[in-house]
Amino acid sequence: MLLQYEDNIYMKKIDMDWFLGVGFVAMLLTAGNLIYTCTRNNGEKYAQQYIDESEYVTLHIPEGIKDVTYRAGSIMTGVLMNSTERIRTDSIRFYDSTYKKYFCVFVIEPERRETVRQGMCVEDDISYRKTIKARINKYELNSPRYGSKTNPVPVLDFDYKIAHFQNDKNSKYYKYAFSRPAYYKRAVELYLTYMMSKEEFKERYGGK
Repeated sequence: MLLQYEDNIYMKKIDMDWFLGVGFVAMLLTAGNLIYTCTRNNGEKYAQQYIDESEYVTLHIPEGIKDVTYRAGSIMTGVLMNSTERIRTDSIRFYDSTYKKYFCVFVIEPERRETVRQGMCVEDDISYRKTIKARINKYELNSPRYGSKTNPVPVLDFDYKIAHFQNDKNSKYYKYAFSRPAYYKRAVELYLTYMMSKEEFKERYGGK
């Protein structure tokens, strides 16, 4: 009887330790989410201002295939109980000899297994073009801090030619196909929230 009683106490202790361990992990994950929530920029608040302060300009695509660089990328934006949340940040970089600056088309969207990676389609379109009509924020176009190979001028929208599902209203991807209004607005929000440094965001928008 005594041995059984001691075994019961031991099992209860294991159960309690397991419960505390799970609770501690959950607290860490929750804290991780709070850290992301607290440290990211409030991009949604200033997305429309960023859009209003943008203009269309004609960019010239270099002819050499090696002069256009495509990279698939992603950024972790949060932590869940059994996974992480990420956004895709695919980039297509090139040098415009007219502006004498580097530009980079960013294809920014939530990362989901069931969605097509639009960055590859956008890169295909650019590689066959001589020019694109790009929508660029005026500050980023004219600021000397942008335009180098390591910090190119961001391009979040242009006159995308390849349709695919872009014009198929029956496609579940239609609303957020690259260059459509809903896609562009969301891309600006994600860019300001997760890709712009906190220092620059505070400088340009007051950090609010």
